[in-house]
Amino acid sequence: MNSLLTRIVITSMLLWPAVSRAEAPGPPTISPRLEMMLDTLRTGATVKVWVYQKDKDTSSADFQKAALRFTPRAMERRGRRSLDRYDLPVRDEYLRAVAGIGAQDIRASRWLNAIATHLTVNQVMSLAAQDFVRRIEPVTRLTHPLPPDYSPDKTVAVDSADYGLSYIQNHMLGADSLHRAGITGNGVLLALFDTGYRIGHQAFDSMIILETWDFINNDPAVDDDVGIGQTEHGTATLSACGGYAPGELIGPAYHGQYILAKTEYQRQEIQIEEDYWVLAAEWADSLGADIISSSLGYSDWYTYADMDGNTAVTTFAADIAASRGILVVISAGNEGTTEWHYISAPADADSVIAVGAVNGNGIIAAFSSYGPTFDGRMKPEVAAMGVGDRCADDNGGYTFKSGTSLSAPLIAAAAALVIESIPSLRGDPMAVRERLTLSADHYANPDYHYGYGIPNLPLAAGYGLRILPIPRISLTVGAETTLTFTTLAPPGMEVDLSLVEGPHEADFTLLGDGRASLWVRAVPGDIGEREYLIAASAGAYADTLRFKIVTPPPDELVSIGPNPFRDSLHIFINSSFPGGHKIEVFTLSGELVFRTYGRENMVTWRGENEKGEKVASGVYVIRFSADGIERKVKALKL
Repeated sequence: MNSLLTRIVITSMLLWPAVSRAEAPGPPTISPRLEMMLDTLRTGATVKVWVYQKDKDTSSADFQKAALRFTPRAMERRGRRSLDRYDLPVRDEYLRAVAGIGAQDIRASRWLNAIATHLTVNQVMSLAAQDFVRRIEPVTRLTHPLPPDYSPDKTVAVDSADYGLSYIQNHMLGADSLHRAGITGNGVLLALFDTGYRIGHQAFDSMIILETWDFINNDPAVDDDVGIGQTEHGTATLSACGGYAPGELIGPAYHGQYILAKTEYQRQEIQIEEDYWVLAAEWADSLGADIISSSLGYSDWYTYADMDGNTAVTTFAADIAASRGILVVISAGNEGTTEWHYISAPADADSVIAVGAVNGNGIIAAFSSYGPTFDGRMKPEVAAMGVGDRCADDNGGYTFKSGTSLSAPLIAAAAALVIESIPSLRGDPMAVRERLTLSADHYANPDYHYGYGIPNLPLAAGYGLRILPIPRISLTVGAETTLTFTTLAPPGMEVDLSLVEGPHEADFTLLGDGRASLWVRAVPGDIGEREYLIAASAGAYADTLRFKIVTPPPDELVSIGPNPFRDSLHIFINSSFPGGHKIEVFTLSGELVFRTYGRENMVTWRGENEKGEKVASGVYVIRFSADGIERKVKALKL
């Protein structure tokens, strides 16, 4: 029986509301953003735009013709998914109409049903009057700013001659363990979108590169413009993902197959226009890619309010790619120390994996962008090493680089190992994402910096057993609750769960599929913090989980624990306040460092101030207030 916790959202249901808005019929209009640009455009100058169409040809013959653009591998990855309107091209007569007004560099996106091109003000006005045009938007530019210069982390010993100085970034994920089991990315097709690649580098001598395309110049050369550093960033990310030069560098998915898209233009401060990204994603889909790895950031035209999973063009495209069965892995960004510190498009998409960066000791990098999305979703999903990563440089040697641009391809490679190990996951990106997050080290206490933390690849790939942790529970005397315990185990393996140590009044029930429930009612004998034990076994694998239930004295309105604490302090409110409550944390000198409002009976303070920065060790005063009632307790942070 499969013990993987089922929380997968059906992708088509998840994506349709966002994507349908891009296709919804309406009157032709020039977007407010484009109007602002046109007001400042000098005579004769052009602006790059998306021209969205109202409809498509949807006859059976059109679908049959569209099917010819997909490789057998692409159709196999889709499984039972049939072709739909997003697979149909923009109508030929609309392309001819846009060309007829003198538009230059015309490119069409079937997913967006839109044409990207350069237009003058008069050409924009002319197209806006056409019946087939729904909306005209500017093509925005996305960036992947580099973080501050970080040196490699020297505190973790290197103990593998083959991995050389890339050992830490592999070992942190457990990739080296899977390599020893013969899992190296075989049969998985990864698509990288970047600046360009020095594919003649020694690190790529054994790499299987099936296709390349330069979306900037519309040709297959992705290793040109070396003199301007065009291949520097892409060479680094590709090598971190799948390079192979024993003694110098090993990327986790070094036996994967690769297609390489050149989409980012070095001469424009490493900027990428949305049409290059969208067209590259459609290209990767048609070739049967299993994974897309891309390192880019937000656009100047977008605001934090736009990071809602439904606004940016690349966000639309990333979600559509996921609906085709492609896992999309995106760097969270390197803006953690700037005023804009949030993740950015397309990392805000519902169905992608956004990746943060940690150092060699697993501590989040200050530059790593963080969540939540504007609509409150957890971002990033996971993290990997992004400080002092070993990678190839485009001069033919090896170097160290930092940034979520490096942590993202590591997670893409990690996903490739999981797919190779569990082939049934191919074409099911949400299931792959779930196995990675369930295996991660912050699964029990995710936050907007680490997400669910650093994945454990052997566990995610089915080489182990874990009882998924649960948060500490607060239960007043006489109150009862039911807890559910779930295991992450090899697919198809029967899991046995048992309660080894439990509360005074409890009922443990096996639910099947690697799950069990525990009904518990708190009695006076449970007062205080109690620890209990669950055990699980599956074949040769075994795991135990210790969990805690706190039962405060009946007359204690507010209690805290653990005290002293190192990372997280739990604040328990042992009564209900319909109007909500306020929790504030002060230093002994009276400086406010944190506050939150809510109705929950348990609040967790992670030892951070309101900017997300870790506070110093010392004594802090926690003040609770609700309905005119106020309580204060002291906590010691170690």
